[in-house]
Amino acid sequence: MKIYLVTSNKYTEKLCPINIHFLNKYWKDNDITIVGYEDVAKLTNLPSNVKAISLGKQENFDTIWSDGLIPFFTKIPDKYFTLILDDHILLNEVDKKKMSMIEDEFINERVDKAMIGGGIPLSAATPLGSNLLLFNQDIDYRTSLHPAIWTKKYFLKYLKPNMTSWDFELKNNSLAKNDGARIINFAYDYPREPHLYSYLELYTKGTITINSYGNVITNQPSRNFFKKEDIKYIWDNIYQHGLTKKKDIV
Repeated sequence: MKIYLVTSNKYTEKLCPINIHFLNKYWKDNDITIVGYEDVAKLTNLPSNVKAISLGKQENFDTIWSDGLIPFFTKIPDKYFTLILDDHILLNEVDKKKMSMIEDEFINERVDKAMIGGGIPLSAATPLGSNLLLFNQDIDYRTSLHPAIWTKKYFLKYLKPNMTSWDFELKNNSLAKNDGARIINFAYDYPREPHLYSYLELYTKGTITINSYGNVITNQPSRNFFKKEDIKYIWDNIYQHGLTKKKDIV
C-alpha cells in the first residue's frame, strides 16, 4: 500500500529516518513517500522502497499546514493511501491479513476512510460483517489525523487552504458529521488488543513522551505493546540530533 509520511523541516532529519526504520521493520513491503519541504534533500541513503518529495520552501508550516499539501495530493494518482504524521511512530507488528481485509474495502470502493491507528472510540461503531466496524455518522473526529487510510477524494474534501493540522481536525469536526462517508476499522478489543497500526505519539504539546530507560511517560494505552529496545532506539537517535536535554525526562 502507498504510505505518505508528512513532515516539516522541524522534524525531517530527526524523525523521518526513525519512522522509516520502524515502518520497514513492522510493516514491510510498502511504497513510502516522505512529503516535506527543502530539508528532505538532506535525507540520504534511503531504502529502495522510500522516496522523498519536496513541496518547495517551507513557510509557516505550523500555521498553514494545508497549503503545501493541497496541490500535491490533488495531483497524486492514488485512489487511496495511508497518511502518517512524522511524530507518530509505528512500534508493533502490523497484521497483514487484517490490513488486507481493510484494503479490500478500498479496492472495491466500499469505504472512504479506515481509522487504523485509533482516534475514534470503537464503541461508536456498529458491526460491518464479522470482522469490521462501521463508525456512526454523528461521531466526533471523523477527520482525525491519527494514522488512517483515506480515499484521495475524501481527504481532499476537507483539506482546505489556510488550515493548521489542528484546524483540519477541529474545524472539520461538525462538517464531517452525517456526511455519508463510510469510515471503518477492524473489530478488536482495545486496549487489551493493540491498534492495527499501534504507534507511539512521540510529542504531546511539544513535550517528548519517552525517556532513555525505554519508558513511555505519558498515558498512552498502546505503550503496553511496545518494546523497551525500540523506545531506547528512538531516544538515542533523537538525542543525537539535539532534540532532548542531557538530563533524562522521568
